[in-house]
Amino acid sequence: MKKLNVKGFKISNADRKALDHYLLITPKQWAQDALKGMINKAIKTIMKDYFQIYKLKQTDTVSAEYSVVIPAIIAMAEFKPYQSSTPPSVSVERKEPANNEIWPEGFDVEDYEYAALKAYYEDPEKMLEWFMENKIFQRKKAFVKEMEPILFTDPTVKTIPAKQDDFINVMTSKPNYKNRKTSDSERILK
Repeated sequence: MKKLNVKGFKISNADRKALDHYLLITPKQWAQDALKGMINKAIKTIMKDYFQIYKLKQTDTVSAEYSVVIPAIIAMAEFKPYQSSTPPSVSVERKEPANNEIWPEGFDVEDYEYAALKAYYEDPEKMLEWFMENKIFQRKKAFVKEMEPILFTDPTVKTIPAKQDDFINVMTSKPNYKNRKTSDSERILK
């Protein structure tokens, strides 16, 4: 068993509110699912590209367990690491400090999963952080886009906060505000 992203990951209060508005799961669970997707992509790609070569080198039977096959493929002389690089950083607008830890101790991954990640991604930890930052960036932008029209139709509103964090905090503090989970629950009960 290996640990990935052990240094943790922090988000701001406004980041959390924007994520909570849309996600039906916690940010940590979302990140765990993103990591599972990364592992799946790495393993499937390695298997697609190298499993036939691996099988040709075997004299009898071949294991049906990734925990055996993936390290064996990676050890082959023919194997070339993919080194998939992390996309350019997204710039999440933050007025508040990012001080809410969402995965304080990182994630446990099996040894073969770790090997697959290291063989596929140039930096798997940086890639997972990019996925999380990109999700925050997209959800904050979507929150503002969804909620701005509501403020423009409210005759009691005279000004709108210019900064995303302030805007999110104002909207989520309104007495009639509901996040997706609450809205969906109420819709089901009707």
